[in-house]
Amino acid sequence: MSHPPDHILKDAGFLGHLSKLSDLSATLENRAKWPDESWSILCESGVTQWFLPEIYGGTPQPETTKQLGYLELACACLTTTFVLTQRNAAIARILISENEELKASLTERLSSNDAFTTVGISHLTTSRQYVKDPVVKATPTNAGWQLDGEIPWTTGAEAAEVIVTGGIQPDGQQVLFALPTNLPGVVINPPPQLLALNESRTTSLTLKNVMIPQEMLLIGPCDNVLATGSTGGVTTSALALGAAQKSIQGLEREAERRPDLASSATELRATLEQLKETVRAMTADSETAPSGEDREALRKSSNSLVLRAAQSWLTASKGAGFMASHPASRAVREAQFFLVWSCPQNVMAAALAEFACGSIQS
Repeated sequence: MSHPPDHILKDAGFLGHLSKLSDLSATLENRAKWPDESWSILCESGVTQWFLPEIYGGTPQPETTKQLGYLELACACLTTTFVLTQRNAAIARILISENEELKASLTERLSSNDAFTTVGISHLTTSRQYVKDPVVKATPTNAGWQLDGEIPWTTGAEAAEVIVTGGIQPDGQQVLFALPTNLPGVVINPPPQLLALNESRTTSLTLKNVMIPQEMLLIGPCDNVLATGSTGGVTTSALALGAAQKSIQGLEREAERRPDLASSATELRATLEQLKETVRAMTADSETAPSGEDREALRKSSNSLVLRAAQSWLTASKGAGFMASHPASRAVREAQFFLVWSCPQNVMAAALAEFACGSIQS
């Protein structure tokens, strides 16, 4: 018997785990600790296995299930879901490595949830691109490489056994490693206070004379190490839509008591459902990745919706919503995250244009 690709999202077990995550989410903000209880719920739900192939003990799901799953998880707890995306981004890089021995050993531990991994690659994509010298220098040695510099953004570094990160050689070529966090010279800096998602424990790492052996190489040396394999998707938009859904649900609850809010809630809900259908359409064909233009358009619309939905909930909540402890207040702070997380120039420009003139510019 065949099932629709997202049937698992309606399973009572999955919905139960969503409820537990949602209940815990309100207690997480501004706690200076790793969200171990929420992460355990994710592991128990089986979601962590969706992103691993069967050969490594995974239960892979269709892309539609994964992306709509991200959406529902983000609605329950944006922070824990963000952590999951960073773990999955690291796994995706590990799985395309030609270093079969390293890939097998890492994936075995990750599939059993005995270890946690994350990524620190923003310096190779969107972060600090204005800096002339490489943020992380990778100098070849007889046994591997010497790493020096700073990894600017890494989520959950303190919980990670290895971090997928990269550096640039003196000849300009790039390399990607599975960096063990216990190597001498690896310093995990205290996480800074952020506007939101502090419980993700996102921070920087300082690397000084770190000697990483050849056997920890994942990809490279090559001109663009992140061009290997899939580098794009709809995940960031899915999380934005999940956060928007949470705000819209809050506004709908307010509208139950105040009918004057109903039209606003209805319009925002209609936009959300339309964008959900866009996600379905973009992920329905597992053989064809959505175009860059389609992904960019979805991201612009998702960013706009999450910001407007959060502000609408805050407005409807009046003075109570302005209290830091109110969920609408947190939703507003969390919505700002999508203005800076993996935000390419065109998406940033669209946001600035909307702020300036009140509508998304094509």
